[in-house]
Amino acid sequence: MNIVDEILSQDPNAAGLGINWHCFGSNGQETADYSRGVLERFTCRAPSDFDTNKHVKTITNPRTINFIYNSHFVGYFEGFYFINEIGDILQGPFNNPVTSKKIVINHYYCKSREEYAARNVRGDVSLPKANFNEEGFNYNNRNDEFDDGILKYRETRAKVFQLPDKSHTDERLFAALATNLSPALLPNTPQEFYAGKMETFLTCRAVAAYLRTKLIDEAPAKFFEETSLNAILRSVASGASMADARLLLSELPNLLSLPYPVVGELREACLNIIPQMMNVMRLNNRWMDYVELDYIQRLLKNFRE
Repeated sequence: MNIVDEILSQDPNAAGLGINWHCFGSNGQETADYSRGVLERFTCRAPSDFDTNKHVKTITNPRTINFIYNSHFVGYFEGFYFINEIGDILQGPFNNPVTSKKIVINHYYCKSREEYAARNVRGDVSLPKANFNEEGFNYNNRNDEFDDGILKYRETRAKVFQLPDKSHTDERLFAALATNLSPALLPNTPQEFYAGKMETFLTCRAVAAYLRTKLIDEAPAKFFEETSLNAILRSVASGASMADARLLLSELPNLLSLPYPVVGELREACLNIIPQMMNVMRLNNRWMDYVELDYIQRLLKNFRE
């Protein structure tokens, strides 16, 4: 994940990374040899410019997702987008020309003919069985280039791999909450601290809620949860962007039932910003979003009454 963090850290509005495929062929294998792993058995692939390789799979921040188009890419809240490994903004499920110098997905589409036939019988999570016919096998069974580069990564990972340390998890989570929320506990923290941190504070609230369900004494977690909610309110007051506002609205169902006085102030803050958002949608002829916001506004008003 270091490479993913490195790429996304270059652009604060990049919420996802689109990663190209390298499609591997059958290596001429008719039958399945399960005595060896997939990585050893299939070491020949299509050229990088093969049409299927122009597809991307996406690693994305789930909090920034407005809706899902398909298994390859999503629609983000305003202000967010996804990029390729060199920082170019992508507009759909393809990245052309293919980029694969930093990160790539090995796609073992065919495997052996026997395994492909079994896939045809089994079907796919998103595609009908008819997609895995002889024509599909012949088209994707490209073995033009030898590529066993993934083996070195597996060997390197095997040398350094350790099971995650799950001891003292609660303490580490509390430490992270303290680090991110300490300025919010001080009366003289400038308003600039809260600007653009909606996602951070929403995450802190979710972590505190998790800790509240795990601990016998929930008081410390409740303290951090309420602190997070106050920070969220201050973030709204600092001039929330459209993306921040959408993030907040998407989380409202988890916030409105919480037993803290600040929840009422958050509801009122949302009622104040929704008309502004609706006006933006109206001016841009985004009527589906307009209707959705109108519906949320009416629910909030009824909730208040």
